[in-house]
Amino acid sequence: MPRNEAIQQYRIAQKAGIRYYNAHVSKNENPYPDVLEDLINETHTSGHARIGTIEIPIDQVTGTLAAGRKTAFAGNMMPILPENSEFAQKWIALCDAHLGDTGIRDPITCMEYMGRFYVMEGHKRLSVLKSFDSPTITATVTRMIPVWSSDPEVQAYYEFMRFYRLSGLYLMQFHKPGQYERLQELLGFDKQHVWTDDERKTFLQLFWRFRSVCVNQEYPAVPGASLSDAILGCLEVYPLEELLKDDEQAIRKKLGGIVPDLRFAAKDEKAQVSTEPEVSEKSLVSKIITGISRPVLQIAFVHAADPAESIWSHGHDEGSKRLEEAFGSQIRVKSYVATKETADEVMENAVKEQAQVIFATAPTLLASARRISALHPGLKVLVCALSVPYTGIRTYYCRLYEAEFVSGAIAGVLSRGKDVGYVARYPILGAPAAINAFALGVRMTAPEARVLLRWSCLRGDPVEELRAQGVRVITGYSAAAADPVAWNTCVLEDGEWKPAASDVWNWGKMYQKIVRSILDGGWEKDDVFPAVNYWWGMNSGVMDVKLSDTLPEGVIHLANILRNGLISGTIHPFLTSIRDQNGTERSPGDRWFTPLEIMEMNWLIDSVDGSIPALDELMPFSRETAGLLRVQMGETKEEAEAKKTAEPNAEAQEDAESKPQTETKKSDTDPNG
Repeated sequence: MPRNEAIQQYRIAQKAGIRYYNAHVSKNENPYPDVLEDLINETHTSGHARIGTIEIPIDQVTGTLAAGRKTAFAGNMMPILPENSEFAQKWIALCDAHLGDTGIRDPITCMEYMGRFYVMEGHKRLSVLKSFDSPTITATVTRMIPVWSSDPEVQAYYEFMRFYRLSGLYLMQFHKPGQYERLQELLGFDKQHVWTDDERKTFLQLFWRFRSVCVNQEYPAVPGASLSDAILGCLEVYPLEELLKDDEQAIRKKLGGIVPDLRFAAKDEKAQVSTEPEVSEKSLVSKIITGISRPVLQIAFVHAADPAESIWSHGHDEGSKRLEEAFGSQIRVKSYVATKETADEVMENAVKEQAQVIFATAPTLLASARRISALHPGLKVLVCALSVPYTGIRTYYCRLYEAEFVSGAIAGVLSRGKDVGYVARYPILGAPAAINAFALGVRMTAPEARVLLRWSCLRGDPVEELRAQGVRVITGYSAAAADPVAWNTCVLEDGEWKPAASDVWNWGKMYQKIVRSILDGGWEKDDVFPAVNYWWGMNSGVMDVKLSDTLPEGVIHLANILRNGLISGTIHPFLTSIRDQNGTERSPGDRWFTPLEIMEMNWLIDSVDGSIPALDELMPFSRETAGLLRVQMGETKEEAEAKKTAEPNAEAQEDAESKPQTETKKSDTDPNG
């Protein structure tokens, strides 16, 4: 009986192979499996590593090492030769063994290159198991290591090799740098964490559940987005503990909610950056008519802390009051306070209370904002954060670097040519730009001074450390938006820190301009809300610098010249010659940085002493915010040189010696295995 079943299985597999073959021939595409020897040569590789005998994902076996066997198979590794051929009889015999008591026991042998496997020996064994939709196959693997290059896919693969040493998993495959480290973060691991067997099995439970949903196409397929991208995308929004409790129906629903984000990421597009408010094209008469007929706009402000206890929330709460004063009966505002644990419930309650717009005033509310947006597609959701590339929500922030440039010039004068201290809060997007702009301001008025960078999110007292080094002028990040002003640039006089200048965030003006855009129909121009970041500065009135009355008259005059130049656009902090800490020229002096380049800066200029800390260096309370808006760390000069000159075989041998030797099979973790 098994023999007849094996013959029938060959016929099923052959039909699938011929169907694949004909479809690709009709498109003038290669109908056969890829041949690794045709794809690469010795110049593409820098070494080999014996990985050992492991379970590999069948989905990632895409071809054969040599061309000799390829014409027996279609590109999906299904057979295409006649049933009476010798090849078919051997295939059927293997299938017979698989259906019988002996099974297919011998591992196949294959080469792995860039996360794809190419069969050297065992093509028919692979084909048989694949015809039964087996998710994995036992294989003896040798890795071919690509030559290091600036190609993002090669860089991502080098990150994969490090990830494999930690996790022992081939299943997760990314093609952009930074995603493996992000996966570690989202799972609650630091970037050097070695997975335990239990952690691996737990993750595989999630993986196979997602695979079942995605392979069966029970959620909208996204061209260019892989299963790994889908899992990472869901982990960005939903905690692992919640996803592990979900059945396939719940996962399908959650995947549907992030499809717009997956499409956006697959296109490798950047979020739009709005550097100044839109100007309405409506006439005055049109606005009056619209205002008369328009219903009241319901707006919810959701804070991550009580405004009475948090300077940051207080500033946004004051901004909401200025908003009410400006629009009167056209809007209705209600404020809420939510913790990370209650944010979903609070936002859902706001929607039940007819909220049409939600302002989430802290980046820690981002995940909940994305979830509420997915559940209510018509809802307008904005998060106070910088450069978050997600569709369905928009973000807003002020161009802090403009104010820091002015503060830097003031600090340089007050330092009298001595070194200046800068205490940054979090290593998040926008922070390097603010530090660099401050340093460029210092360079204008104290060309020989160094900026000594410290971080309040690291252990220790940065202000006292700087004071002990003899620093007498310090700028520290401040979230002040209301009186009394929290002066963040201070000078040490008679043993006390005296105020000099302060960044001022005019949230009320920002909220007024955003709401005006909504009332004027600015959001209705797009059927699907694109990923937009409102990043406005001094020219929009949302950012400013408050100067102490005790400053010398000449310093106040200089600061006002810089402020007016920034507002008019005649002064740009980065339009000057710039070298980074590695000595690399970032601008010869006439290069205009785009808003996105400034926003995503991950390097520091050469007059800054200090570095951008990694996530695992931060104190625990700082990691959540820094993780959400993290700076994509650039390589140091030493790291870049080490990568170029490192012996890849040594790293690969470490892979083989330190990794777990087998991946967990589906049957070990999935009751449907």
